[in-house]
Amino acid sequence: MDTNWVFQEPIDFEHKQYILLAYLQKIEKELNSFKLYPNFQFLSLHLANINLLLQKGQYLSLTKNLKEKDEEILISDLVSQEIPLLSGQNILELYKICKFSSEKLQSSFDHAKAIWELVNDSVSLSVIKNEKNFEEKQGLFIIEEKGKKYLYEFIIKQIKKEVMDNKCCVKKICEIDDFKLKPDLFENKKTLIKNLKEPNVYNNLIFFKVNHNNNFPYSETLLPITKRKILNYILQSKILNYVKLTKSI
Repeated sequence: MDTNWVFQEPIDFEHKQYILLAYLQKIEKELNSFKLYPNFQFLSLHLANINLLLQKGQYLSLTKNLKEKDEEILISDLVSQEIPLLSGQNILELYKICKFSSEKLQSSFDHAKAIWELVNDSVSLSVIKNEKNFEEKQGLFIIEEKGKKYLYEFIIKQIKKEVMDNKCCVKKICEIDDFKLKPDLFENKKTLIKNLKEPNVYNNLIFFKVNHNNNFPYSETLLPITKRKILNYILQSKILNYVKLTKSI
Protein backbone atom coordinates (compact mmCIF):
# COMPACT_ATOMS: atom_id res chain seq x y z
CA MET A 1 0.00 0.00 0.00
CA ASP A 2 1.46 3.36 -1.04
CA THR A 3 1.76 6.15 1.52
CA ASN A 4 -0.40 8.42 -0.66
CA TRP A 5 -3.28 5.92 -0.70
CA VAL A 6 -5.58 8.16 1.35
CA PHE A 7 -5.90 10.89 -1.26
CA GLN A 8 -5.82 8.74 -4.37
CA GLU A 9 -9.14 8.91 -6.22
CA PRO A 10 -11.81 8.35 -5.12
CA ILE A 11 -11.51 10.23 -1.81
CA ASP A 12 -14.42 8.43 -0.24
CA PHE A 13 -14.63 7.27 3.38
CA GLU A 14 -16.29 3.91 2.70
CA HIS A 15 -13.94 3.13 -0.18
CA LYS A 16 -10.85 3.91 1.95
CA GLN A 17 -12.28 1.88 4.82
CA TYR A 18 -12.47 -1.11 2.50
CA ILE A 19 -8.87 -0.62 1.25
CA LEU A 20 -7.41 -0.22 4.75
CA LEU A 21 -9.33 -3.08 6.33
CA ALA A 22 -8.39 -5.42 3.48
CA TYR A 23 -4.73 -4.44 3.92
CA LEU A 24 -4.84 -4.87 7.69
CA GLN A 25 -6.63 -8.21 7.35
CA LYS A 26 -3.62 -9.55 5.44
CA ILE A 27 -1.23 -8.06 8.00
CA GLU A 28 -3.16 -9.47 10.95
CA LYS A 29 -3.24 -12.92 9.34
CA GLU A 30 0.56 -12.87 9.18
CA LEU A 31 0.89 -11.47 12.71
CA ASN A 32 -1.39 -14.22 14.01
CA SER A 33 1.20 -16.63 12.60
CA PHE A 34 3.91 -14.57 14.37
CA LYS A 35 5.37 -13.39 11.04
CA LEU A 36 6.76 -10.08 12.20
CA TYR A 37 8.76 -8.75 9.26
CA PRO A 38 8.27 -6.84 7.01
CA ASN A 39 4.85 -6.13 8.57
CA PHE A 40 6.27 -4.28 11.58
CA GLN A 41 8.14 -1.74 9.43
CA PHE A 42 5.18 -1.07 7.16
CA LEU A 43 2.78 -0.61 10.06
CA SER A 44 5.23 1.84 11.64
CA LEU A 45 5.53 3.73 8.35
CA HIS A 46 1.79 3.94 7.68
CA LEU A 47 1.00 4.96 11.27
CA ALA A 48 3.60 7.74 11.18
CA ASN A 49 2.30 8.79 7.77
CA ILE A 50 -1.33 9.08 8.90
CA ASN A 51 -0.38 10.98 12.05
CA LEU A 52 1.69 13.42 9.99
CA LEU A 53 -1.31 13.96 7.71
CA LEU A 54 -3.50 14.72 10.72
CA GLN A 55 -0.98 17.04 12.37
CA LYS A 56 0.58 18.92 9.45
CA GLY A 57 -1.30 18.05 6.30
CA GLN A 58 1.79 16.34 4.88
CA TYR A 59 2.54 12.76 3.92
CA LEU A 60 5.68 10.61 3.86
CA SER A 61 7.41 9.12 0.85
CA LEU A 62 9.94 6.32 1.09
CA THR A 63 13.04 7.15 -0.97
CA LYS A 64 14.39 3.60 -1.30
CA ASN A 65 13.21 0.11 -2.10
CA LEU A 66 13.53 -2.33 0.79
CA LYS A 67 15.79 -5.20 -0.29
CA GLU A 68 15.44 -7.35 2.83
CA LYS A 69 12.40 -8.40 4.84
CA ASP A 70 13.69 -6.77 8.00
CA GLU A 71 15.48 -3.78 6.51
CA GLU A 72 15.23 -0.74 8.77
CA ILE A 73 13.42 2.38 7.58
CA LEU A 74 15.44 5.38 8.74
CA ILE A 75 14.29 8.98 9.08
CA SER A 76 16.79 9.81 6.33
CA ASP A 77 14.89 7.37 4.03
CA LEU A 78 11.72 9.45 4.33
CA VAL A 79 10.68 12.71 2.69
CA SER A 80 7.63 14.73 3.78
CA GLN A 81 5.50 16.21 1.03
CA GLU A 82 2.49 18.50 0.89
CA ILE A 83 -0.79 16.86 -0.05
CA PRO A 84 -2.35 17.95 -3.36
CA LEU A 85 -4.94 20.75 -3.44
CA LEU A 86 -8.34 19.41 -2.43
CA SER A 87 -11.86 20.79 -2.29
CA GLY A 88 -13.43 21.59 1.07
CA GLN A 89 -15.60 18.48 0.89
CA ASN A 90 -12.61 16.27 0.11
CA ILE A 91 -10.65 17.76 3.00
CA LEU A 92 -13.44 16.83 5.41
CA GLU A 93 -13.59 13.34 3.93
CA LEU A 94 -9.80 13.01 4.18
CA TYR A 95 -9.92 13.98 7.87
CA LYS A 96 -12.53 11.27 8.58
CA ILE A 97 -10.41 8.73 6.70
CA CYS A 98 -7.25 9.67 8.64
CA LYS A 99 -8.97 9.56 12.05
CA PHE A 100 -10.39 6.11 11.32
CA SER A 101 -7.08 4.89 9.87
CA SER A 102 -5.02 6.16 12.79
CA GLU A 103 -7.04 4.08 15.27
CA LYS A 104 -6.95 0.92 13.15
CA LEU A 105 -3.22 1.21 12.36
CA GLN A 106 -2.41 1.90 16.02
CA SER A 107 -4.24 -1.28 17.04
CA SER A 108 -2.30 -3.41 14.51
CA PHE A 109 0.97 -1.70 15.43
CA ASP A 110 0.38 -2.49 19.13
CA HIS A 111 -0.26 -6.13 18.14
CA ALA A 112 3.03 -6.27 16.20
CA LYS A 113 4.91 -4.57 19.04
CA ALA A 114 3.58 -7.13 21.54
CA ILE A 115 4.82 -9.95 19.29
CA TRP A 116 8.20 -8.26 18.93
CA GLU A 117 8.53 -8.02 22.73
CA LEU A 118 7.47 -11.65 23.19
CA VAL A 119 9.99 -12.95 20.65
CA ASN A 120 12.74 -10.60 21.79
CA ASP A 121 12.38 -11.89 25.36
CA SER A 122 12.52 -15.51 24.15
CA VAL A 123 15.76 -15.13 22.15
CA SER A 124 19.14 -14.88 23.85
CA LEU A 125 22.82 -15.06 22.96
CA SER A 126 25.50 -17.20 24.59
CA VAL A 127 29.15 -16.44 23.83
CA ILE A 128 30.96 -19.65 22.90
CA LYS A 129 34.41 -18.08 22.61
CA ASN A 130 36.31 -14.80 22.28
CA GLU A 131 33.90 -12.79 24.40
CA LYS A 132 36.12 -9.70 24.31
CA ASN A 133 36.73 -9.71 20.56
CA PHE A 134 33.90 -7.33 19.69
CA GLU A 135 35.93 -4.35 18.48
CA GLU A 136 36.16 -5.66 14.89
CA LYS A 137 32.35 -5.71 14.76
CA GLN A 138 32.27 -9.08 13.02
CA GLY A 139 31.95 -12.69 14.06
CA LEU A 140 30.11 -16.01 13.83
CA PHE A 141 26.98 -17.54 15.30
CA ILE A 142 25.14 -20.85 15.35
CA ILE A 143 21.36 -20.96 15.19
CA GLU A 144 18.90 -23.83 14.90
CA GLU A 145 16.32 -23.99 12.11
CA LYS A 146 13.89 -26.91 11.74
CA GLY A 147 16.01 -29.20 13.89
CA LYS A 148 19.28 -28.45 12.10
CA LYS A 149 22.12 -26.19 13.25
CA TYR A 150 23.59 -23.63 10.88
CA LEU A 151 26.75 -21.56 11.02
CA TYR A 152 26.44 -17.91 10.05
CA GLU A 153 28.89 -15.04 9.79
CA PHE A 154 27.99 -11.43 10.59
CA ILE A 155 29.43 -7.97 10.19
CA ILE A 156 28.18 -4.69 11.64
CA LYS A 157 28.08 -1.92 9.06
CA GLN A 158 27.25 1.75 9.13
CA ILE A 159 24.15 2.14 6.95
CA LYS A 160 25.02 5.55 5.53
CA LYS A 161 28.04 7.81 5.89
CA GLU A 162 25.89 10.76 6.90
CA VAL A 163 24.03 8.92 9.70
CA MET A 164 25.20 7.02 12.76
CA ASP A 165 22.81 4.08 12.34
CA ASN A 166 24.27 0.60 11.94
CA LYS A 167 22.93 -2.70 10.68
CA CYS A 168 23.89 -6.33 11.16
CA CYS A 169 24.54 -8.14 7.87
CA VAL A 170 24.49 -11.94 8.05
CA LYS A 171 25.25 -14.79 5.68
CA LYS A 172 24.66 -18.51 6.11
CA ILE A 173 27.87 -20.52 5.71
CA CYS A 174 26.86 -24.15 6.19
CA GLU A 175 25.10 -26.75 8.30
CA ILE A 176 27.16 -27.73 11.35
CA ASP A 177 26.93 -30.49 13.95
CA ASP A 178 28.98 -29.02 16.79
CA PHE A 179 30.90 -25.90 17.78
CA LYS A 180 34.22 -27.00 16.26
CA LEU A 181 35.46 -24.68 13.54
CA LYS A 182 37.73 -26.01 10.81
CA PRO A 183 39.02 -24.70 7.45
CA ASP A 184 36.87 -26.93 5.24
CA LEU A 185 33.71 -25.23 6.57
CA PHE A 186 34.75 -22.08 4.76
CA GLU A 187 36.32 -23.53 1.61
CA ASN A 188 34.99 -22.21 -1.71
CA LYS A 189 32.64 -19.84 0.11
CA LYS A 190 32.22 -16.20 -0.80
CA THR A 191 32.16 -14.65 2.65
CA LEU A 192 31.40 -11.25 4.15
CA ILE A 193 34.45 -11.44 6.42
CA LYS A 194 37.78 -11.09 4.67
CA ASN A 195 40.01 -14.20 4.74
CA LEU A 196 37.48 -16.06 6.86
CA LYS A 197 38.89 -19.46 5.84
CA GLU A 198 42.18 -18.66 7.59
CA PRO A 199 42.40 -20.27 11.08
CA ASN A 200 43.98 -17.15 12.57
CA VAL A 201 40.85 -15.25 11.42
CA TYR A 202 37.93 -17.54 12.34
CA ASN A 203 39.56 -18.72 15.58
CA ASN A 204 39.77 -15.13 16.84
CA LEU A 205 36.24 -14.00 16.04
CA ILE A 206 33.56 -13.60 18.69
CA PHE A 207 31.35 -16.69 18.39
CA PHE A 208 27.72 -16.85 19.56
CA LYS A 209 25.12 -19.52 20.07
CA VAL A 210 21.57 -18.28 19.55
CA ASN A 211 19.10 -19.71 22.05
CA HIS A 212 15.42 -19.86 21.07
CA ASN A 213 12.48 -22.21 21.47
CA ASN A 214 11.64 -22.80 17.78
CA ASN A 215 8.11 -21.49 18.31
CA PHE A 216 8.34 -18.66 15.78
CA PRO A 217 8.82 -18.35 11.99
CA TYR A 218 12.49 -18.36 11.10
CA SER A 219 13.08 -15.88 8.27
CA GLU A 220 10.24 -13.48 9.15
CA THR A 221 10.87 -13.33 12.90
CA LEU A 222 13.70 -15.31 14.54
CA LEU A 223 16.54 -14.33 12.22
CA PRO A 224 15.63 -10.61 12.17
CA ILE A 225 15.42 -10.54 15.99
CA THR A 226 18.76 -12.39 16.19
CA LYS A 227 20.40 -9.77 13.97
CA ARG A 228 19.16 -7.00 16.26
CA LYS A 229 20.31 -8.89 19.36
CA ILE A 230 23.83 -9.25 17.92
CA LEU A 231 23.90 -5.60 16.82
CA ASN A 232 22.90 -4.41 20.30
CA TYR A 233 25.38 -6.76 22.00
CA ILE A 234 28.32 -5.54 19.91
CA LEU A 235 27.49 -1.83 20.14
CA GLN A 236 26.73 -1.93 23.87
CA SER A 237 29.96 -3.85 24.52
CA LYS A 238 31.92 -1.17 22.67
CA ILE A 239 30.23 1.57 24.70
CA LEU A 240 30.88 -0.19 28.02
CA ASN A 241 34.48 -0.81 27.06
CA TYR A 242 34.93 2.86 26.16
CA VAL A 243 33.46 3.91 29.53
CA LYS A 244 35.86 1.59 31.37
CA LEU A 245 38.84 2.95 29.43
CA THR A 246 37.91 6.59 30.10
CA LYS A 247 37.43 5.91 33.83
CA SER A 248 40.87 4.31 34.04
CA ILE A 249 42.62 7.36 32.58
